[in-house]
Amino acid sequence: MTEPLSAELAANLIGFCENRSRVYALLSRCFEKELDAAFAQQLAACDAYSFDDPALDAAFSALRSDVADLDERALEQLAVVFDLVFFGMGPRTAQKAFPYESVYTSDGGLMMQDAYADVLHVYRDARFEKNPGFTEPEDHLAVELAFMARLGERAADELRANDADAAEASLAAQRLFLHDHLLNWTDRFAVDMESAAGEGFYAHLASFTRAFLVADADELAEVLE
Repeated sequence: MTEPLSAELAANLIGFCENRSRVYALLSRCFEKELDAAFAQQLAACDAYSFDDPALDAAFSALRSDVADLDERALEQLAVVFDLVFFGMGPRTAQKAFPYESVYTSDGGLMMQDAYADVLHVYRDARFEKNPGFTEPEDHLAVELAFMARLGERAADELRANDADAAEASLAAQRLFLHDHLLNWTDRFAVDMESAAGEGFYAHLASFTRAFLVADADELAEVLE
């Protein structure tokens, strides 16, 4: 982006960055902890997002439908599924989907391995810190998604400041993180998550997350090339 951006192009890019950032933040919240009534209502009413890919749009609509009009009992049941899928709180033989990059990229399927150390360096270089109230390791999916959301916000702010080169660097950092620290494990994770969840919200969340990450990588490549 060595050429000055027109006002129209800058506005379009700001919208692109903001929309993506909001989706990443929403997904991060979904993986961070169980749904509560307030977040479920927010998600169900979230009609501001539309996706060019019909399959992606349908997957997001399924998420919204899953959480519409949930009562307290239904929320409790979803909390049980959350614990079963992500923490293995159920039969020892049940399918599980532990949301840590290290589990899917280390030889022994262990936590806090090379991927954990790698993301710490990436976060430090980008001056990013996870929510101190979230005690899971930094290679937890919720943290990696929050990092992508923050980079999107940063790129939008840089575009508003007419710093196109800095915005390009932030978008390039997102593209690299997607390739190195999300797309290298989330497809396998999503398959495990769908198997563990069976049906309903968390199965649809797995499908949407996988599809969104792939679509976002394609869109970033188009913007940066």
